[in-house]
Amino acid sequence: MQADRPPFEDLYREYLGRIYAYIRAQVGAAADAEDVTAQVFMNAYQAYARFEPRNTTPAAWLFRIARNATLDHFRAHGRRERLRRTIEHQPMAEEDPAGQAEDRIRYRALLGQVAQLPERQRDAIALRHSGLSFDEVGTLMGCSEDAAKMLYHRALKALKDAVQREGV
Repeated sequence: MQADRPPFEDLYREYLGRIYAYIRAQVGAAADAEDVTAQVFMNAYQAYARFEPRNTTPAAWLFRIARNATLDHFRAHGRRERLRRTIEHQPMAEEDPAGQAEDRIRYRALLGQVAQLPERQRDAIALRHSGLSFDEVGTLMGCSEDAAKMLYHRALKALKDAVQREGV
């Protein structure tokens, strides 16, 4: 093991929650997210000998593996399944039942709007909200940090415009 590379167990402990949250937001179902997350860390463990910390951050490396595993999952289950599961995934609210229902309606409407965004904008939002820096998002998406910022901000503007139009 190289001196500048942390032990794999440390990466696992540090990133497990973030990777799982990213995948869960993508696939929706907890069981599927657990399966894909396990696959991500199995793939990462097998490739760890080739990981070069000087070329990328551990977060960017792991999220690239997670993004690829998520795409593989949807290739196997179809794109329509991705939209259905994303819309069905709901946040847990700690309010009265009427407030919960209202929040779920707004959440589903917002996810419907997110689903209408171009794929690269959806990815930029998902990766950024998983805690990655714009530089890491750009690296994962094969573009510059500035291009990642532009994708993200254009997506947010499109969502804001859609919400205002629809009154979500």
